[in-house]
Amino acid sequence: MATIRSRHHSTPITKPETEQLFESKDNNNGKPITPKEKTDPMIYIIFLSLLFDLLAFTIILPLLPSLLEYYRINDSSGLYAWLTTRVRWFQQLLGAPERYLSVLFGGFLGSMFSFLQFLASPIVGSLSDYYGRKPLLLICASGIALSYFIWACSRNFALFVLARVVGGISKGNISLSMSVITDVSSVRTRGKGMALVGVAFSLGFIVGPMIGALFAIFSNKSASGGAWFVLPSLLALGLALGDVLLLAFCLRETLPKEKRAPEISSALSYGLQLLNISSIFK
Repeated sequence: MATIRSRHHSTPITKPETEQLFESKDNNNGKPITPKEKTDPMIYIIFLSLLFDLLAFTIILPLLPSLLEYYRINDSSGLYAWLTTRVRWFQQLLGAPERYLSVLFGGFLGSMFSFLQFLASPIVGSLSDYYGRKPLLLICASGIALSYFIWACSRNFALFVLARVVGGISKGNISLSMSVITDVSSVRTRGKGMALVGVAFSLGFIVGPMIGALFAIFSNKSASGGAWFVLPSLLALGLALGDVLLLAFCLRETLPKEKRAPEISSALSYGLQLLNISSIFK
């Protein structure tokens, strides 16, 4: 307890230390001095998890043109030729030149991935409100690792598309990471947590494509029976497995049982509502 003395009495008058702390003034500007709030370590775990995930995710970006060329020549499943006819119809509908066919093809694959992420994220987030954050994060991270393993084995285009489908469905980890930061942060520390998410995205989209470009330049495309993409896919798999281990051993559950949704049906109904874009603006 802090003490102060009355002007006319020598008896100390006690005041709570916290009250005295907030009443004290800064010598420079007269603002109240408030205690510095410590950032929860889980925010840094989420930062590292996102960094691993985004580095693995962006490695493939500069490799996509070469990958599509590889499957155009070597695809044995027939899926590449079938999709090409559909994309060519869309290209003719737009009136785009023939040279942009591969661009539209790559755009289709990217849009498919993002659409699956759009469908999965609200569902995964809703399930985490009932089961907790950590189990769903581990499922998503494991699904992402599985997608890179399928990519490493994808000697035909059908397997490559399957890898992108599995990866897109598993990408609910981004929204879950935001939820974890919200769980463990206060109003004062939340800004720092969200800033670290932005830093992870920036580093991932700077370093990851650079790594992919190095593989595109220096990889021996005749290695492994012509499957030159095995090395970058294995690197992405290694990063994804590192993310799984980090979450399994370093992340604690951040949503207490008393704060979880009482029923899975109520949690899922809210997630399904978010898939209706018009309901978001009501």
